[in-house]
Amino acid sequence: MRKIKTIAEKIDEMIASYEMLNREAHDLIDLYIDEVRLQCPGIPIGSLKQMEITNPAGTSLNVPRALKILRDRKSPAR
Repeated sequence: MRKIKTIAEKIDEMIASYEMLNREAHDLIDLYIDEVRLQCPGIPIGSLKQMEITNPAGTSLNVPRALKILRDRKSPAR
């Protein structure tokens, strides 16, 4: 028989899942910025990240929008 989860247990699972996906998303963004740095040496990482991701995604980093920007830049055929 399946155990019924409490609201608190479900929220804990959701938070853990969100934190894992958020870390993964930021790792992808950082990897992309590292690739761009190879093409634009000398530009500080913070400035590059601001120009490439944060500004287009919104003032408070909108992670889903940032990932869409990354997807579109990495897959021009879309």
